[in-house]
Amino acid sequence: QLVGTLLDMTNLKSVPRTDQVTLEELVDEVFCDLDPVAEKAGISIHFNNSANQDSHTDVTGSYVLLYRAVYNLVENAIKYNRPGGRVTVHTGRQDDRVVLAVSDTGIGMNENFLQRLYMPFEQADSMISQRFGGTGLGMSITKNLVSLLGGTIQVFSKENEGTTFIVELSFERLDAPALAST
Repeated sequence: QLVGTLLDMTNLKSVPRTDQVTLEELVDEVFCDLDPVAEKAGISIHFNNSANQDSHTDVTGSYVLLYRAVYNLVENAIKYNRPGGRVTVHTGRQDDRVVLAVSDTGIGMNENFLQRLYMPFEQADSMISQRFGGTGLGMSITKNLVSLLGGTIQVFSKENEGTTFIVELSFERLDAPALAST
């Protein structure tokens, strides 16, 4: 698993980023793929689309990269939750940005770990890594994916209360013309 993940990371920069991606459709696909995992864990997953007909939640980028980033966030929200917990995804528009938020009612993270969250091979502690598994690369990859798409990611978390990740993306990537010439 670790070798496969590392190989995937080396190929991310070469993925074309010219797709028109509708976030609502992408979130629906992620939910379809992760619904059995959530059901087995006793977690309910919800999608709240704050977009209306006047809101534009399409972005230009890579469907594959964005799918993987959202999948990682939702999968972690399920994985680090409690039985009977809840995961909610919101999409919407804020000024010239498209916003996607993934919130959970899970175990949360302490302030010390939040400072290292995006570092490769970081896991909260040995007890948690033994309980939940993983390589410690998921959040590092997710941040890299969001950066490759010209976006930003923020995290807000409180131990024993849950976590929210907020991804902001431009409607159109700033480097789209440069990609056309390659």
